Amino acid sequence: MVDYRATELLDKLIKCFTWKPQSNEERNLIVLGDIVHSPTLTYLTDEEIRITSELQTHLSPDDWAQLPNLVTRRRLEVAEESFFKRRQEEERREAEVKARRQEAERAAREERDRIKGETESKARKAVLVTRLKGLFRSDFLSADDAFDSDPDAALLSADEYAELKISFVHDWGARELPKSFLLDDEQAAAVAATRGNVQVVARAGTGKTRTLVARAVFLQKHCGISPRSLLLLAFNRKAADEMKLRLTDVLGRDQDLPHVMTFHALAHALVHPDEEMLFDDVSTDQFGLSRVVQDVIDEHIRSQEYGQRVRELMLAHFRNDWERIVEGRFQLSIDEFLAYRRALSRESLKGDFVKSYGERVIANALLEHSVEYRYERNFRWNGLNYRPDFTIPTSSGGIVIEYFGLAGDPDYDEMSQQKRDFWRQQGDWTFLEFSPRDLTDPEAFVATLLQKLQEGGVSSRRLSEDEIWERIRVRALDRFTETTKSFVSRCRKLDLRAADLELRIAGHRACSNAEKLFLEVALPVYESYLRRLADLNKEDFSGLVWRAVALVRNGQTSFVRDRGRERGDLFGLRFVMIDEFQDFSRVFFDLAAAVCSLNRDVRFFCVGDDWQAINGFAGSDLRFFTSFSEYFQDAVRLYLRSNYRSTKTVVQASNALMIGRGPEAEGSRSERGEVLLCRMDEFTPSEVETEQHNGDEITPAVLRLVWRFLGQGREVVLLSRRNGLPWYVSSGNSASMPAEALTRFVARLQSFLPEDDGKRLTASTTHRYKGLEKSAVIVLDAVERSYPLIHPNWVFQRVFGDSISQIEDEERRLFYVALTRAADSLALVTEKGRLSPYLQDIARSFQVPSLQWAALPPVPSLENERLEVRVFHAFNVMDQLKDLGYHFRVSGDDKYWSRAIPAENFSFDTLLSQPWVKPGVGIQVYSEGGELLHKR
Repeated sequence: MVDYRATELLDKLIKCFTWKPQSNEERNLIVLGDIVHSPTLTYLTDEEIRITSELQTHLSPDDWAQLPNLVTRRRLEVAEESFFKRRQEEERREAEVKARRQEAERAAREERDRIKGETESKARKAVLVTRLKGLFRSDFLSADDAFDSDPDAALLSADEYAELKISFVHDWGARELPKSFLLDDEQAAAVAATRGNVQVVARAGTGKTRTLVARAVFLQKHCGISPRSLLLLAFNRKAADEMKLRLTDVLGRDQDLPHVMTFHALAHALVHPDEEMLFDDVSTDQFGLSRVVQDVIDEHIRSQEYGQRVRELMLAHFRNDWERIVEGRFQLSIDEFLAYRRALSRESLKGDFVKSYGERVIANALLEHSVEYRYERNFRWNGLNYRPDFTIPTSSGGIVIEYFGLAGDPDYDEMSQQKRDFWRQQGDWTFLEFSPRDLTDPEAFVATLLQKLQEGGVSSRRLSEDEIWERIRVRALDRFTETTKSFVSRCRKLDLRAADLELRIAGHRACSNAEKLFLEVALPVYESYLRRLADLNKEDFSGLVWRAVALVRNGQTSFVRDRGRERGDLFGLRFVMIDEFQDFSRVFFDLAAAVCSLNRDVRFFCVGDDWQAINGFAGSDLRFFTSFSEYFQDAVRLYLRSNYRSTKTVVQASNALMIGRGPEAEGSRSERGEVLLCRMDEFTPSEVETEQHNGDEITPAVLRLVWRFLGQGREVVLLSRRNGLPWYVSSGNSASMPAEALTRFVARLQSFLPEDDGKRLTASTTHRYKGLEKSAVIVLDAVERSYPLIHPNWVFQRVFGDSISQIEDEERRLFYVALTRAADSLALVTEKGRLSPYLQDIARSFQVPSLQWAALPPVPSLENERLEVRVFHAFNVMDQLKDLGYHFRVSGDDKYWSRAIPAENFSFDTLLSQPWVKPGVGIQVYSEGGELLHKR
């Protein structure tokens, strides 16, 4: 047997010969025989000689002698191998062809089966859809369960099923609802959600009331639910009346309506109290509840025991400062306070909300020493508004006090130096400046302050504590009363007995002496209030609802209203729908839970917007909204996002404020609308406006905005965080009204407008305007310490768990409410250096353009029209102009002397004849509306 190399050489040798035809094979064998005897035959090629020579070394002599036979045998082996290889290749190819044929047949069978199955599935799916649509028509409420148990349910995805229900509700609504009630897909989905307890998160302007009413109508008219089994609940009578009115419009006056009422009305219908109900109703000027609480408070204020405590606590409250409290003896954690430091309000003894501890020390020292001052009075400085901290007028000029609380910051220090330079040029004014290092010893600081005032011609006298109390008494007692009323209300909403409150206070750590004193007074006031209710046979609404909870827990579920004309039973309810669910609180949840414990079939449908939860101060608890599934079984959450009220720009700005806090609203209107940043530091009143408003700049600025919107045919509302403004407002007789009430402010604005236009202007606090809207909204106070406003009185509610972070979150939501009241136009009035931090948050994702005040002309006078004369290039005659009452003004790049004069009998020629009119002096005369009338 030859080795592997020999076999390779044999194959090579075989290839060197031509074996066909037969004669060649015979000749080749002869040649091979010759090679055995002489491997180097001369007629062999060099390759053949190399092969045969090497082959001989790999073969034994016997094998070499048999070379012709070896070649023949090897040729046969190769032929056999080639045959088998070809056979195997043919078999492989045949197998592949067979496999491909089989695969094609299998694929064809599967395709036939698929087509057949798809056809069958489509037919089954079509039958399922038809079956479901039939159920929607005949028994909509059972459709969800029927779908879940249907053997063909897998043929229809959850989304497809939801779309079927939405489409059905759309078709039903088109037939049964007025055109004004046409529903979008999200609203239709909410109407169609009839299984489980449903929470609908409805952003501002998304039609939540329309959805509530449409759902009630759908359940009654289509699903056949008796109106006696439907209950719609609201938190105030106005909302309940609106739902009832809309239901009547849709169902008709001849149809029975579902039960529609407030929570308090439901409680009254359950309890039927013998007591007289105490409540406040601003719309009807009924303040029975406030009067009783006020009487109790007055008794304690008049008493020798508590009157002194109230005085002590309010004086302490106006003198405390959070920075000192957290750093001092109470050793509270300062992390939370530092985080919201700029938002914390500091109220002085006089009632000014100042910016820092140092300003508060100065303000209190001035009042305590009988020094009259004005806080942040307006001055014009290089054409801009400038409000020094304190202005003390004297017969010739006055003293200005600035507290530089951020000394060390380069930009702040540069501005401080500019202020020094400004006052150095004002000959009749004395400038005093202080910084935190001056307050290391407050008593020494006050002594220094008084000394400097005396040197400036301002005398002082230290008031006694009795005199100080007398000056602040009315405001202090109003503040105490307001806070105590809120405290009593919170206690009642929590169903606290006097003993419960006493235990709560005992376990609470007061953060200041004022808070400690307040709780010591509030407890007996609350005890007296509870006794007063019993003695007078009266009840408040919180107590009434808690009594209703107890009755339902004990199995009493029937209710009677309207002198027996409306009767119902909680046990027979199928669906309860709640409006403004973000205002839910513990007492209302306990009532709902009591109903559920007796009526296992009842389902809740709760609509609200967590972005509009602004009543935490009144006891509302957002946890019932944010953790809905923890309080209601089988919870389903849906969303209404399409805002139909506001233009796209208003929606975008509002979303930017709340970014990262949940699903955003979507603007559905095609109009862009406008949002404007109105910076008071860029506003320059005209000469006529300055004369009319006596240094008050907010009035002419807002008048220009109002006039612009009125000219566009819009109705306008002014919104403010408080019932006042953070700007100096003149009363019209030069007296300062730094906290002008909104009603008086809007009346002042209306006095400058034609009567019909004035009727289209209203004003409100933001809290009271929730749920309302206007074409144009002007937010009067988009400044820090208004948004957010963390009132100093918040500390008196700490015993209920209130915290600064919770209050700040609610303040953000309140600002959102303010923004979303606007349908078309939104103006945000602010000022450089005082911008609300919420404006900065908005600016991170939405650019609010600044209003160009020059594009808004002043509002013309209704009578006694005035003109403005501007004199340019008047350096050589400026003394004459000063004597005539002209004032130097800077407006952009223009510098000129200006004066307002009567328009009646004005003659430009007479003006040009004045002795100060010299060559080179330029003169322009403008109307009140900014129209150029004459020019030289």
